Amino acid sequence: MAVELREVTDLKGLRKFVHFPFLLYKDNKYWVPPLKKDELEVLRWDKNPAFEHCEVKYVMAFKDGKAVGRVAGIINHLYN
Repeated sequence: MAVELREVTDLKGLRKFVHFPFLLYKDNKYWVPPLKKDELEVLRWDKNPAFEHCEVKYVMAFKDGKAVGRVAGIINHLYN
């Protein structure tokens, strides 16, 4: 089956986006997980003041209904 890309557009999807590395690296004894609350606050459109001048898109990849990847694209208009 093909990989399906889904854009994250709500808080529920953003929580899944933040949780994905915990699934990916669950068996890696060298992985040090970040604090989920901090990750969520940095990535939330309504909490991070940087998003007043940045555009952002979060996309998750799914295969057979299971999350297999994620990517964030950010354009900082003040920097550019």
